[in-house]
Amino acid sequence: VPGAIKSPRGVLEFQVDSHPAVGSATDPALAHRERPLVVYCRTGGRAALAADNLQKLGFADVRSIAGGIEAWAAAGLPVVVR
Repeated sequence: VPGAIKSPRGVLEFQVDSHPAVGSATDPALAHRERPLVVYCRTGGRAALAADNLQKLGFADVRSIAGGIEAWAAAGLPVVVR
């Protein structure tokens, strides 16, 4: 997804506060826990778990993409390959 910030699911809870984006160094959107945050993975399962945990960590408006990036791409929405 254009503008996405990569954070592996297995370390998300450990890295979210130390990630430069959360400290507003690279992406001010994550520095404000009340701003909307969308998470995704390949098929949606890991993103749903991540969204739940981010809410528990104090992010107020977290959502996950149902069906993941596969559904996003199948819907013809923009995808950036890095």
